[in-house]
Amino acid sequence: MSLTESIHDKITTPIVKIPDSSLKTGIYDLTKEELSQRIELREGVSIRYLTPPDRRRWLLDRFLLGSDLTFLYGYFRQIIIARQDALKGKFFDPRWIELSGGILDLIEGCQGKFQIENIENVVSPKGPVVFAGNHMSVLETFVFSYFLVPHRRLTYVVKESLIKGYFGPIMRSRDPIAVGRDNPREDLVKVLEEGVNLLKKGISIVVFPQSTRTRTFNPAEFNSIAVKLAARAGVPVVPFAIKTDFWQNGKIWKDLGSLYRDRKIHMKFGPQIDTKDSRKAQETLLNYVLTNLKEWNVEILSEQK
Repeated sequence: MSLTESIHDKITTPIVKIPDSSLKTGIYDLTKEELSQRIELREGVSIRYLTPPDRRRWLLDRFLLGSDLTFLYGYFRQIIIARQDALKGKFFDPRWIELSGGILDLIEGCQGKFQIENIENVVSPKGPVVFAGNHMSVLETFVFSYFLVPHRRLTYVVKESLIKGYFGPIMRSRDPIAVGRDNPREDLVKVLEEGVNLLKKGISIVVFPQSTRTRTFNPAEFNSIAVKLAARAGVPVVPFAIKTDFWQNGKIWKDLGSLYRDRKIHMKFGPQIDTKDSRKAQETLLNYVLTNLKEWNVEILSEQK
């Protein structure tokens, strides 16, 4: 039995109950702690998380005058400890949530402002799903787990280098689907075969249908691998759109770029998409991503004149 299967039931976070007062506004704002907990939905109430306006900046970040040093220190500290846990066979789902929350807290401590919308669409599907959307930076890979894993077993489709390098022990403990990205056909076959098997076991999968992380978005590079996987497994796709260029991709080491503190962090999840008609599902998924990226003024390459 895999780690993601065997340990998930040991998550013991309390259930968040939406108060009656939220029925008037139609919105319930989660606290950071509630964001990592299971949620009891209420019809007509949308759920979101906004970084509190009074969120205090870390004292060390103030002392270091807003350089990247505070972030680098906090980041490597989190990763080193998590890697040690993984090597000891102790990096289970509760620890994954803790690591993800630590990175989110670090980002907010360095002036990051989150706006995570329509979380009810994460919670509402009854069985496993394929989460699919654009990929902008390593930020979403770390932070998603904080509010996805409490609700469902989860893994990612990742590039092979991530399971072999320094992050390897952590990534391998999550039972990911690793692809080489040199041969798209081989990658597709692997994702379909391993992905269907995982979905049948009740494990949801996050897929980024792009060849690489990028601040801009090119619809032509947004392939249909997520929809094909979901269709073959008979599960829905939950679409998402993200703007996470607060943490830019690095020029030398792509997983470690600089912070751009004036850029708000957006994450938004849409209603589940039925995949019986694959072509229609792909169009719906792509349109969801495009609509939100345009709203956030993300550059769409294909629309350049």
